[in-house]
Amino acid sequence: MEIIQICPKLGIPSVPVNVEAAKFNIAESRKALVNVKDRWSVCVKPDCDWSYFSKHTEFRTSDLIVPLFFKDNSDAVPICYCSNLTRGEIKIAVKNGCKSIDDVQNYSNKDITGFCKERNPLGRCCRNVFLKTISDSSER
Repeated sequence: MEIIQICPKLGIPSVPVNVEAAKFNIAESRKALVNVKDRWSVCVKPDCDWSYFSKHTEFRTSDLIVPLFFKDNSDAVPICYCSNLTRGEIKIAVKNGCKSIDDVQNYSNKDITGFCKERNPLGRCCRNVFLKTISDSSER
């Protein structure tokens, strides 16, 4: 049975995340605080400044090396963390006729994949978020 952790600031359920993602995305100066034996979660509420946390340790968004796509709605935030492909780059690619992930990756020359477990802040593949960003961009 998986225990759902609660955001220490807001008191709402959080999303479980693997330790690899937490450790990779924390600033070098704070990485030593990531205990690999702890159960890690991330608060996905956009207006909360807390990011990763465990029972013993908490990090803010300011402790991260990259912004979180679910907390930062700017064009500068990565959607694909493997390639560092940003929301803005996806919007530009769609504006120039791209309709699929492959189209966008080819257009941007950013097609590195396979490091989602550690680079994506949720430790998961970005495919659904990528597709939603393409869809949202084509509606404008």
